[in-house]
Amino acid sequence: MTLFLLLLAAHFIGDFYLQPTKWITCRHQNGIQSPALFMHAGVHSILAIIALWLAGAGLFHGLAAAGVITATHLLIDWAKAGRHSALAFVMDQLAHILVIVFVSLSFQTASIWQLLLSLKNGLTHEHILYLVGYLIIFRPASLLIAQLLSQHTAQLQGADNDSLGKAGRYIGYVERLLALSFILVDEYTGLGFLVATKTVFRVGDLSRQKDMRLTEYMMLGTLMSFASALVVGWLIVKIEG
Repeated sequence: MTLFLLLLAAHFIGDFYLQPTKWITCRHQNGIQSPALFMHAGVHSILAIIALWLAGAGLFHGLAAAGVITATHLLIDWAKAGRHSALAFVMDQLAHILVIVFVSLSFQTASIWQLLLSLKNGLTHEHILYLVGYLIIFRPASLLIAQLLSQHTAQLQGADNDSLGKAGRYIGYVERLLALSFILVDEYTGLGFLVATKTVFRVGDLSRQKDMRLTEYMMLGTLMSFASALVVGWLIVKIEG
């Protein structure tokens, strides 16, 4: 685990702290012909070697691991060149992290089967309960709220608004994620702060809209969103108890 965390820290330092904006621009514009692509890979090579040395990796195994990280980082960033979407960013980071996982596993003396078995043994009833709870508050809760608000949504069709399309759905995802998390860690103060913050921003928006129907619609959606997270959270706490 120490090696994995060190390599992960090295990755984040190299990707987000030691990569100038001009390198990113150069990589996106020139792809494999970009000098910045190779300089960036070189930075990751140095950081990986330092991480492997700190973890006490052997000389030959350590150099081979650093070589794998460097080569795959270069190839992954080359594949991402010219793609600026959030999906491309997430896939890029997942690919790098997967490489780090496999490199870390190569230093394990236990077999893959033994590692998987230990993960299975560590999977508790509580973990599964939390997983189900988080799965419920995202898409299922979103669809339920949309159904409950459908008749009001129809009345607002054609009304002037500057909504960012799916932004409202994602705001709901985040607020329910935070609300459920606060409940599960027994931090109701944080939940109150979240509700207060959301209310302040909503009031500012609604005062400019001067539309009673839109005001009621937005407040109803917000209350339903928090209510769904609260109900799921309290059910989880009740089942645990």
